[in-house]
Amino acid sequence: MGASGRTIVPDVKSFRAHPSALFEIRQFVRDRAAAATLSEPTTNDLLLAVSEAAANSIIHTTTADIELRWSVDGECIAIEVRDQGVFRKRVRMPEVEGEGGHGIQLMMALVDQVTIEEGTQRRPGTLVRLVKCMS
Repeated sequence: MGASGRTIVPDVKSFRAHPSALFEIRQFVRDRAAAATLSEPTTNDLLLAVSEAAANSIIHTTTADIELRWSVDGECIAIEVRDQGVFRKRVRMPEVEGEGGHGIQLMMALVDQVTIEEGTQRRPGTLVRLVKCMS
């Protein structure tokens, strides 16, 4: 049960972990946002944050699939992006690695809450939870 006291039934869909699936992932978010009558700025924030989380799964893991879970709880939208990968903690070194590596900071700027449950070698599967509230 959510904070609103209602039972939340999430909308869940799996996608192939391949760059070509990003279009379908974005369409999944667009369709749910339209059904929830979200504003264009809110929809765009969610699209970019989810795209970033999914792209990180595709680029940084060998997972076969990515699962998206969309749920609404009162004034908040929660989207979970789950893979079967291992989260690699690291300190960025732009001098060596070049540009990029700002995905988590970008997600944090776009939504109200970002939670990362890190997949490990012993327990693979990283979960990124993005929450955007309307009020």
